[in-house]
This record gives sequence, C-alpha cells and structure tokens, in this order.
Amino acid sequence: MQTERLLLKIALSTICSLSLKEKINLANSLDNLHDLALHSSIEAIEKRVGRRIAAKSWNPEESARLAKAAFSRMDALGISCVFFDEKRFPSMLREINDPPYALFFRGDLNVLDGNCVSVVGTRKITEGAKKAAHDFAYDAASCGTTVVSGLALGVDGEAHRGALDAFFDGKIPVTKTAAVLAGGVDNVYPVRHKKIAAQIIQNGGCVLSESAPGVPSEKWRFVQRNRICAGLSQATLVIQAPPGSGALITAEFALGYNRELMFHEACFSDEAKTIAKMVRANLAGKGGSAARKKIEANCERYVNDGAEIIKNYKDFCERISSRPEIKKSDEARELF
Repeated sequence: MQTERLLLKIALSTICSLSLKEKINLANSLDNLHDLALHSSIEAIEKRVGRRIAAKSWNPEESARLAKAAFSRMDALGISCVFFDEKRFPSMLREINDPPYALFFRGDLNVLDGNCVSVVGTRKITEGAKKAAHDFAYDAASCGTTVVSGLALGVDGEAHRGALDAFFDGKIPVTKTAAVLAGGVDNVYPVRHKKIAAQIIQNGGCVLSESAPGVPSEKWRFVQRNRICAGLSQATLVIQAPPGSGALITAEFALGYNRELMFHEACFSDEAKTIAKMVRANLAGKGGSAARKKIEANCERYVNDGAEIIKNYKDFCERISSRPEIKKSDEARELF
C-alpha cells in the first residue's frame, strides 16, 4: 500500500465518530491526507457521510498528526496493519456487527486463521483459577487452537503463559496465542507483561489492537478491546469473574455475536464464591443503579440462562462438538 494511502487510512481509523462504512467510503473517495484536509470543515464531511457529526469529534488536523506519528512508530518497531476491506482481515472478526476498521499488530496475524478460543476472567484470581487458566490454554494450544486474551493481569496473563509453555515444551511449532490490547501495540499495558508480549511476538503469536500506535490505554478502550476478544473466536470461556467483572462484558459480547459461551468450574469454587460474596457486599454498600447492575451481572445468571460449565479443554471440546449447529456452520473448518 502506498504511503499516502496508508496514512489516510490510519488517520480514518483514529476518528471514533465515523462508522466502519463511513471510513471505508471516505477511504475509497479520497486519495491522501491532503484530500482529507480539503474536506476538513464539519459541513463538508457531513455532506459526504450524509448525517450530522458532533463538531468536537471532527479534527482532521489532529487525525493527520496521529497518523504520521503512528506511521513513524510502525516503521521503527515493525508494526503492521490490516484493514477491514482487505483479504487478510480475520474472517471471524469480519462477521460481527461492529467490527473495527483497522487492526495494528506485531507478530504473525495468521495465528488467527484457524480455531480460536477466547479465555477471559478477573485480574485478582484464586490459585485454582490461575491453574485452570494456564492448563486450559496449555491444552488448547497443544491441540493447535489459538488462545485469545487481553494480556491483563490475572486470568489473561495465565492463559497466555499456558499457550507459551506449550510452545516451550515443544508441543507446537509456533506460539498459538493472540493478545488484544486496548491501546497501541507499541505501549504494552500492564508494563509487567512486556516480557509475555515479547515472547508471543518472537515465537509466532500475535499482539494486536484496533488502536493506532501511540494511542494510550484509556478506560473506555478496554470495553472496545473486549468486543474484539469475543469477536475473534468461535467460543469464549470465562475462568473466574466476580459480579461486575469486565470479563462478563466479553461474555455479553460473545452472546451478542451468537458465539459459544462457557464457564470454567473454577468460577464456582468455594474460594471464588467467597470473593464474589465480598464483591457483592461492597457493591451493595455503594448503592445506586450502577452498583445494582454489577451485582446482577454474575456467572450464575449466565448458567441459569443456559451457559454450560466445563472442567478442562477436553470437556470443552466434547461440549462444542456435540452442537449440531456448530458442526454445520463452516464445512471448510473442522472445529476443535
């Protein structure tokens, strides 16, 4: 892709007020950043996209600056990108109703081409959940399934470590894990997981984000990251998640995308139940509708609604393979 075209598309990826369709249309109708500047007035862009846009959200000069800075970081750090309208864009992510316009990545994006399972959970985990996340990911990666997670502390980190250990133990030729970040891939968060990110990249896995290089890990971007975690996989597994956990946001996305959702039995251990009880009491003490919604968002609710509980990767595979609708969904892909 020519530099000017790439800069234009990177700039469009940073404009959160534009929809995916609008970004694609603008990319097809404009040639470069200069063209974007020519249509810099809010009236001009509204005419092009056919709707009103909040004036404070439209700043093409800042978008151009971010694009140039991102391009420099990409060149210096070996960061690649793929856009929604390109063939290399992950097929599972293309199917969701709110896919990202761009993905920036380091490592091998092809690790997302086969079977993927998203492993998510709380940052403050029990010892049982720690082992469950590691062992499930180890077994999944050993069988060639890519483990997708968010590189956060707790469950995410253990899942990535499990997949890495399968590689280091010689079970697989490349690391079968992908880490999805909230901010740019040039700024790993949390910092203590930089080593894990480096090992993933160096050994055949992938670290990716829809945020351009240089973009910070702002709070709202973690929810957007969660939707990508859910969208990349045929199934999402929650290892441990007390009421209000961000992992349950990922679970909700998975259901919304008509993907499989399961819970590990570690969610319901005595220790996990004790933690959940403490969290509920703390939330109840705060009061208000926000706290009440978090209390109502719990693992038991999903299980009562039909989500299954599994104990390991073998159990997970047996449950998945028993779904006739899953077997027929993609004849070209042998699921798990």
